[in-house]
Amino acid sequence: MTEVLVGLASGEALKAIFARRSKSVDEKSISAASKEALALKIAAEEADGWRVVKRNKTSLRVAKDKPADRQLEDDVWSLLYRLGFKEMNADRTFAVKVDANAPARQLDVFAKDDETVFIVECTQARDGGPKSVMSLIDKICAIREDLIKVTRAHYGRDTKLKIKCAIAIRNIELRAADKSGADEAGIPIINDADIIYFTKLADILDGAARFQFLGRYLQREKVEGLRLRVPATRGRVGKTTFYNFLISPHELLRQSYISHMAKTSNDDVNTYQRMVKRSRLR
Repeated sequence: MTEVLVGLASGEALKAIFARRSKSVDEKSISAASKEALALKIAAEEADGWRVVKRNKTSLRVAKDKPADRQLEDDVWSLLYRLGFKEMNADRTFAVKVDANAPARQLDVFAKDDETVFIVECTQARDGGPKSVMSLIDKICAIREDLIKVTRAHYGRDTKLKIKCAIAIRNIELRAADKSGADEAGIPIINDADIIYFTKLADILDGAARFQFLGRYLQREKVEGLRLRVPATRGRVGKTTFYNFLISPHELLRQSYISHMAKTSNDDVNTYQRMVKRSRLR
């Protein structure tokens, strides 16, 4: 495998990254040789926006809220990790060289599972309201084919990966023209309601929620890695034709998902929980 994408993490390394990125604050420890020196350090940190969350005799723990743009990236990254994506960018410096004559392109979130790769660019507004994301859609369209080529070069051209670019937004009222432009370009928009919904779904279904996620954002698209042929017998009951076949539960789960009519209804997610329990999935 050619090492084209540098800065990806997998396995146990992802757990440590998730522990940091899933928090809403940055944290660090401060220590000093004396109480007086520690008091001076505290004053300096508090002036910079840090607050004390834990005190010890000669050290303390301070925390500060993450900037809004980084919080959105961390929320999306943490969601995809919880959904079971196995290889992801290690930090915010992850960048891809798509043009030898141009600087490397920084990507907010890169996540790969066995069959798919999701590349998500994040944008948010400080104050809520309409904001155009058309320029971001145009940027993605301009580099999408190059991103696909680079990704395939890294994992092997014979790998049947479905590579999908998406945009995550926060505190933005999406304009009709932007929604239409994103639909036309085949770039799904992930909003705050979606993030909350799929996070709750991951609490219920663990990694199986990934297939709900893929069912939403890859709707009506072919995923070559999921193509499967199984022998079946055909029969009829009255006017209804049915097919009888054998398939492992693991393969069936990869191929299908439980229909949930309310796309991002956080109000009825508990009702949905009763329909698809972990025990029933097992």
